[in-house]
Amino acid sequence: MSRVSSKDKYVVKVYDLFRKKGLNMTMDEIAGHLKLTKKTLYNNFNSKEELMRTVMQYVLGDIEFKINLALTQGRNAIEALYLTSDMMNKSLTEIGPLLLNDSSQYLPDLKLLDHTNRMSFYSRIISENLERGISEGLYRNDFNKDLVTLFFTSAMAKIYAWNGSYKFLKDPYIFHSELVRYHLEAIVCDEGRNLLNDIFKGRKQ
Repeated sequence: MSRVSSKDKYVVKVYDLFRKKGLNMTMDEIAGHLKLTKKTLYNNFNSKEELMRTVMQYVLGDIEFKINLALTQGRNAIEALYLTSDMMNKSLTEIGPLLLNDSSQYLPDLKLLDHTNRMSFYSRIISENLERGISEGLYRNDFNKDLVTLFFTSAMAKIYAWNGSYKFLKDPYIFHSELVRYHLEAIVCDEGRNLLNDIFKGRKQ
C-alpha cells in the first residue's frame, strides 16, 4: 500500500473546509479551523494561492477520474454521456455553489477549467463521444464535430464561472442535465433518438 503524504492528507481536509467556508480565509484562519499551526501549512504549501490551486486540482482530478470511469460503463455513446452527467451532478453537489463561486473569482486562470481549449479534458471526452456515437450509428455524421464540441464545452464552462448572477445557474445540476439532453437531441439520428427517448422515459420514472 502506497504511503499517503501529510500534504495529501491536508489537501483532503482543506477541501472539506473550503466546501463549508469558501476560499475567503487567511492562512491563519485555515490553520485555526484545522487545528494546525500556520507554520505546518507553510511547510507544505508556499502560499495560500498554491494551497487553493492544489486543492482545486485535486478536486478536478477526482471528477475527471470518476467521469472516465462512467464513460467505460456506458453500453453505448448515449448511455455513457448520461452516466457522465450523473457523475458530474454528484460531484457538483459535493463541491457546492459556494466553492464553485469562489474558485471562479480567486482562480479564474486555472487551466483545468479551460473547457473550450481543444486539448482540455472535457473537449476530449465530448469529441471522443461524438466519434463513438457516429460509429455506433446513433449520431448523425453531417455536423461539424469541432463546433459541436465547442458548443458543449462553452456551456459547460458557465458552471465553473458561476458567480451568483445567473438565475439559471443557481441549480448547476439541472443546468448540466438539460445541457446533455439538449446536446443529444441535436445530434442523434433516428435510431439514436429512439434510444434517447427510452433512456429519458426510464429516468423520469
